[in-house]
Amino acid sequence: MGTYAYVARRRDGEEMTGVLPGGSLDEVVDRLHGLGLVVLHVSEHKSSTGTLPLAGRIGSSLRPRAGARELALFTRQLATVLAAGIPLARGLRGLGADAGSRTMSRAALDVALRLERGEGLADAMSAHPEAFNRMYVSMIRAGERSGTLEQILEDLASYLEKVDAIRTKVRSAMSYPVFVLVFALAASAFLLLKLVPTFVQIYGDLGQELPPLTRGVIMVSNLVREHSALAALVLGAVMLIGFLWSRTRRGRFALDLFVLRVPIFGPIIRKSVLGRFSRTFGVLLRTGLPLLDALELVRGASGNAVLARAIEDASARISEGAGITDAFRATGRFPEMSLQLMSTGEETGDLDALLIKASEFYDRQVEASVHSLTSLIEPVMVVLVGGLIGVVVVSMFLPIFNLGDAVIKGGYQF
Repeated sequence: MGTYAYVARRRDGEEMTGVLPGGSLDEVVDRLHGLGLVVLHVSEHKSSTGTLPLAGRIGSSLRPRAGARELALFTRQLATVLAAGIPLARGLRGLGADAGSRTMSRAALDVALRLERGEGLADAMSAHPEAFNRMYVSMIRAGERSGTLEQILEDLASYLEKVDAIRTKVRSAMSYPVFVLVFALAASAFLLLKLVPTFVQIYGDLGQELPPLTRGVIMVSNLVREHSALAALVLGAVMLIGFLWSRTRRGRFALDLFVLRVPIFGPIIRKSVLGRFSRTFGVLLRTGLPLLDALELVRGASGNAVLARAIEDASARISEGAGITDAFRATGRFPEMSLQLMSTGEETGDLDALLIKASEFYDRQVEASVHSLTSLIEPVMVVLVGGLIGVVVVSMFLPIFNLGDAVIKGGYQF
């Protein structure tokens, strides 16, 4: 019996790839047809570690990644499938058919097929990095080896749900002022480009000198109208250069360091990052992963280049024989509260439990900060927007206050 790699299309038009055992190419094609798939390509798979056909590799690289919320829901459902005693392959096929995310649907169906041909769950999931990241696969592999897969899935689901909840709250706190500022700038641009020129034409026919505020706004309006194309070009170029620079290692580090130092929002993001680090590290240690392996996975999942470099430095010190707490303290990136909990956990052997307690503390801090910020920022933004737009509007109506005197005296001298 040989092994065959395939590229197939579901009825909704989405492509999926995988590997199946079979006595012949026709047998594999018939099996795929029986699953309701339209076969695009089937070829003999030379080895279990070989590569998929070019079309499959290209399709895989272009697939959108699954979000944390989608993965959390899938993990919770998969844990329920195991708890109910449903065969894993059959449960995965059902989850794939009902998944709201096409990425998760493709991955689940292919993992089910791989399980049927004898692959392990972690190995099957590792073929779909767009759905299951390295940390996820490592935890699944640890659960398979220790026989605690169901518990691992429960822990993973809780972890992903908590990470998504905190991330959503932080984004919500940051998106509101950004939206209001964009609206204020758009409204101001409209006033400067449309309203102000109309008043300039009216006042130009009257003749007298305009108030300083009105002259200042008219000057800004003229600059915006005369150089708007150049300004847009420069702004676009700066944004493109900034984006490309942020994709470099040095640029990403500088950007993340700046974000952590931004007033008001920086402390919230820092607490969120520390909470994610503590929870991820604790969950990985609980699965029984070796310390250095867990730190490598935590570094990749930290979501912040500054913290990732600190974890890398701490890991290097630990590999040289330093204690866990001492290694993290030497980086200068971790608060004393976290270090004290690490020290206690290191001494008692309950490092994973104390790290999770630290994450819960930071989560509560983030929630409280977001709530306070939301209550404070709404009136501040209203005043800011009202002031910005109000300056433009009032400056245009100031000359009208003296319009009667101007008419009596014979007009303005513009």
